[in-house]
Amino acid sequence: MNYFLILIPILNAVFAWWLIDTLILFVFRPYDPIKIIVFSIQGILPSLQNEIAVKAGEWAEQNASTEKMEAYLLSEESLKEMHGYLEEKADDFIRNKLTERISLLKMFITEGIIIQAKEVLVEQLDKMIPELIKGFIPKVSEKINIKGAVESRIKNYPLQHLEMELKKQAVKKLTTIKLIAATAGLLLGIVEISLVIF
Repeated sequence: MNYFLILIPILNAVFAWWLIDTLILFVFRPYDPIKIIVFSIQGILPSLQNEIAVKAGEWAEQNASTEKMEAYLLSEESLKEMHGYLEEKADDFIRNKLTERISLLKMFITEGIIIQAKEVLVEQLDKMIPELIKGFIPKVSEKINIKGAVESRIKNYPLQHLEMELKKQAVKKLTTIKLIAATAGLLLGIVEISLVIF
């Protein structure tokens, strides 16, 4: 029996481990394109970074569109929540802020007047809020430019940080994948030896 045959499963396992390591490396590197004769080699993520940025920008724009923001803020649930918040603030304003500013009111203001004033104030604010939302959201959306902001962030995000973070967070999972590949390589090597011997 040729004892060098024993090296086959070990070499297969080492090669499988190295192959997975190399594939993970090629996800990120090289960061910048390297020209070799007529070919250009670049990591998978760096080569797709601009495309991913554009798609993410489009997705963000669709999911945070002016219409969707308006629809959310003008929904019955949101308006009810705002109404409760306005009631609370109106009550505090009339009871505390207004009487602090105009101390003479303390002598004339009663619980009945507070309740009536609060009702009138909240009613007016309830009417104003939908108009404010409809007028304000398009201006905010235009100024923020969600699509451009997301696109720019992703395009300019240093992939070195992402690579380091991924390796730090997924070290156990990556090691498990490499172990599975090495085990598969080892078993394949044993099958190869058995075919040669028998």
